[in-house]
Amino acid sequence: MKAILNAAVGSMKKRVLVASAIAAAMVLVGTSVMADNIASIETNTSGTLVTLDSNPIITAVMSHGGGFSVNGHTYNNWAILAQDSGGSIDLFGALPSGTSESNPTVGDAIGATGTFSPFNQIPEIGSMTSLTNISSGNAVPPPPVFTVPQLNLTTLPQNVAGHLVELDNVTITNASANGGLFPNGNFSYILKDGSGNTMTMFFQVTSYSSDGAMIGNTVPTGPVNILGLMNVFSGTTPELIPYSITAVPEPSSFLLVGTGLLGFFALRRRRS
Repeated sequence: MKAILNAAVGSMKKRVLVASAIAAAMVLVGTSVMADNIASIETNTSGTLVTLDSNPIITAVMSHGGGFSVNGHTYNNWAILAQDSGGSIDLFGALPSGTSESNPTVGDAIGATGTFSPFNQIPEIGSMTSLTNISSGNAVPPPPVFTVPQLNLTTLPQNVAGHLVELDNVTITNASANGGLFPNGNFSYILKDGSGNTMTMFFQVTSYSSDGAMIGNTVPTGPVNILGLMNVFSGTTPELIPYSITAVPEPSSFLLVGTGLLGFFALRRRRS
C-alpha cells in the first residue's frame, strides 16, 4: 500500500512539474512574440507605461531637440514620428541618457519605452526611458494623401492621428499676412482647396524646429502640397502642423523643408 501511495504522489508531483514547465513556456513564448505595436499602445489610457517593440520606422523628425537652435529658437524636446503596420506615433521629449538612437534619422527602425501621453489627439510616447536603434537606412512608407474634408475633423481617425500626412493642391489664403513671410512666432494660416473647402494650418515655431526653419521664407501664394502632422486644439479646431511645403508645379528653387502674430495666439496652450 505504501508503495502504491508513493507512486501516486510521485505521479502527482510529476504532473505539477510538467504543468509548471508548460506555463513557464507559455509565458516565455508570450513575451517573445506578443510585441506591443502602435495600435495596441493607442488603446491605453494616458499615463500608462508602455513598450514599443514592433520596430517602427522613423518617417519624420518634426523637431530636433537637445538644444538645437534655428532662427533664434532653441528646441530641447524631440518630436519623432514613427510608423509600423498598425499605425504611427509621436515620440516627444528629451532623449534618454545612453540611447543608441542619439541622432534620430528618417529611415531608422527603433524601439522605445516611456509614458503614453496623447496630446491634442496626437498619440505620443513622452518621458522616454529608452530609445534604441534597431537598424538604419530602411525604406520609409509613403505618407498617406488626404483631402481637406478628410483631415478637417474634430475626432481624428486612426489612419490620420500621429501620421505624417500629405495634403495636395491647396492655397494659403492669407499668405500676405506678416509681410508675406513666415513669422518668428506661432500663426494660423487658412488652407483652401479647389472646391472651396477650408481648414487651419498652424505654423508652430514654439514647438517644432521644422517650422522654425521656415521663418523668414516667403509664404507661397499659389497651389502647394503640404506634409504635416494633424492635431485638434481644445477638441474643436483641427490643425495641420506643416513639416514641408512644396509649390505646385514644383520649381527647382522652391522647397520649404523643416529640420523640424503673437498676441492672441500667444495665449493658446502650446508646448516648447
